[in-house]
Amino acid sequence: MTQETLFLKNTETFAESLARCGVKYHFAYPITPATDVMKRMAVILPQYGGEMMQMESELAVSSALAGAACTGTLVATSSSGPGLTLMHEAIGFMCAAELPCLMFDSMRVGPGDGDIIGAQSDYFVATRGGAHGDYHVIVLAPASGQEIADIMPHGVRLAYKYRTPVLFVVDGLSAQTTESTTLPAYNDYSAEFDTSDWAYTGTQDHPKRALITGSYSHQDGYEMNEMLRAKYEKIYDNEQMWEAEQVEDADLVIAAFGIHGRMCTDMVAKMRAEGKKVGFIRPITLWPFPDRAFAALPDSVKNILVVEMNHGQMIDDVRLAVNGRIPVHFLGKTGGDMPMCTLAEMIAEANRILGE
Repeated sequence: MTQETLFLKNTETFAESLARCGVKYHFAYPITPATDVMKRMAVILPQYGGEMMQMESELAVSSALAGAACTGTLVATSSSGPGLTLMHEAIGFMCAAELPCLMFDSMRVGPGDGDIIGAQSDYFVATRGGAHGDYHVIVLAPASGQEIADIMPHGVRLAYKYRTPVLFVVDGLSAQTTESTTLPAYNDYSAEFDTSDWAYTGTQDHPKRALITGSYSHQDGYEMNEMLRAKYEKIYDNEQMWEAEQVEDADLVIAAFGIHGRMCTDMVAKMRAEGKKVGFIRPITLWPFPDRAFAALPDSVKNILVVEMNHGQMIDDVRLAVNGRIPVHFLGKTGGDMPMCTLAEMIAEANRILGE
């Protein structure tokens, strides 16, 4: 399949990007607002020599995901908040077993089953983890269909370079947005990586292998956790990603991801046109959180405004990143027909902080 531009829902763009980047199996269970991913994968994946399999539950999805990942095959899943919650035992297992895969979370309102309206309420469960033990998954937060397509090859490479699950988080509103996206030509990016020394493919070409993520030996457990800690430190040092604009002389910096991060471009342009020194930072990796972007802010920055579609979750990471050096304010909404803060509300809150 060659490169082409299509007018798609961003859920469908995610499916197209997965298929065009080499995913062979997609395991999923229907859940709003993520179901479009599995529906499109069911149609297109056989064209690439793959298959979409609808499982009987999210527990079955995550178990199949782990089992297929053991073979070194590029596999993926798609879900939303309550479904992702059910998968976390297997996600923790995959982190301990160092199994690469791609996951998609179309975030919706919680807690509990919540509503199907889009939100950013899954920040904590994505970046802190919902399984027990010390582990992380790499979390990517694309803000548009084009960024989904552009970042997908990098997501595959991260999954295989570090042998870890990679989670894409998109709020439900952005996921259901329809826009033009230029999709990549087909390329199996996982083929760039040699899996022969760890994949479970039968013993014809290698000795018997054992997949062990727990032990009655305290030393074994210590060594596994220290190995993971060293890997996560390497990821944290090398894989922070963000977009920043006009922060060099800013008095106020807006920090937002996803749809609000996308809105910041218009917000900064409008406020700069009025002579107000406003800039923004949009984290693209939520884990590792791009604290270097905030640590490098100049002394001119007197305040940071964090905008989220929740009651305040990423704000904790922003506060940690600035370590008390800059006051951090919050603007957020969740639930209702339109859970996101409007551009007018964001500008009004920025003006309030600026004292205007």
